[in-house]
Amino acid sequence: MFGYLFFFATALFYLGLALLTASKPSLVGENAMGYGLGLAFLGLGFALSSLAFSISLLAGGSLHWVSRNPGLRTTLVLLSWLFITLTTFFCAVFKWEWHSADDQTYPSFLHGLAVGHGQVWIPLLWLAAGWLSLNAGWAQRLPSPVLPGLFFAALLISTVYSGGLAVGYLRDSALQAAAEQARQQAQADEWHQRNLANIAAHQPTDPIINLLSYSTRLRPDDIRQAAVAKIKTHPAWEAEILALLKDRQAYREVYYFLDGNRVEHPRQFAGPLNESILWLAESVRADIQDSNNLQSWSFDSYGIARMLRAIDDQFLNQGVDFYPHVVRLRQALNTPPPERFRDVRFTATDVVEEWLKNHKK
Repeated sequence: MFGYLFFFATALFYLGLALLTASKPSLVGENAMGYGLGLAFLGLGFALSSLAFSISLLAGGSLHWVSRNPGLRTTLVLLSWLFITLTTFFCAVFKWEWHSADDQTYPSFLHGLAVGHGQVWIPLLWLAAGWLSLNAGWAQRLPSPVLPGLFFAALLISTVYSGGLAVGYLRDSALQAAAEQARQQAQADEWHQRNLANIAAHQPTDPIINLLSYSTRLRPDDIRQAAVAKIKTHPAWEAEILALLKDRQAYREVYYFLDGNRVEHPRQFAGPLNESILWLAESVRADIQDSNNLQSWSFDSYGIARMLRAIDDQFLNQGVDFYPHVVRLRQALNTPPPERFRDVRFTATDVVEEWLKNHKK
């Protein structure tokens, strides 16, 4: 009983797809939207009803002729359902909407079968095999090769079609990935050239702070070298950078330069750099207590890793003990946050703890 019900439901959606794609629709405006929604509705209906039909046939033992092995029989029937569904739907789609003529992303035979009404005759083979299997008397009166012939012909054709869809999808994904990579590279190149232009336009009378972020070791070599060369065109460049390090509003910008660029008088920088760690700790503590959006990366932009690398590179043996102030920074990072952020652990904390571990006395 249920087998007949599911068959007629499947046939209804099948006929709906056939009628919807019988003539070329108007693919503009609201007509295009209606056509697309119709395809989606009928395709989903066909998929669900045909799945129910397949399961009912398997449960009723009507498909014993597919294979004597129950596991293999179930696998073949479900694969045939999947491939027939894909073939029927995409034949319907590709009949009037084919956008692969230029780049040949999807194999051309997919369009050829769609134009040749593949959404009509390919599933018809499968439906005929299922309909004839519903009645044991009908199946027995047919020549033995008929049912397997219909079923496996539909399975073979739909498998090839589904394989073509898979090839097209992989090609299309590769093209999209390449296009996205090219777009990102073009954007990166544009910003790279803008940065070089900004550095080149800098004059010795301009604020030196504008160049510091370009000079960190993490910048591309040409940008970093250009920035350092421009910085050193300032007659008193080291004094200007030292003054910024002593400024509570600008000290973090100096970390960019000190991370990878040596100064001529490191002893003059060691004390102010150590003092800046306390300012950094105060900022971190206040931001944890007042923030309404704490994330693991919240303090990555504070230059903590840059500052610690700078200490290791050129300031460890300059008569200043940085360890106590770095401990204060770790304590600040461990400030109890608002309750909703209590499970957040900052990546900057790991950086600080690793430094303290390596310099433990």
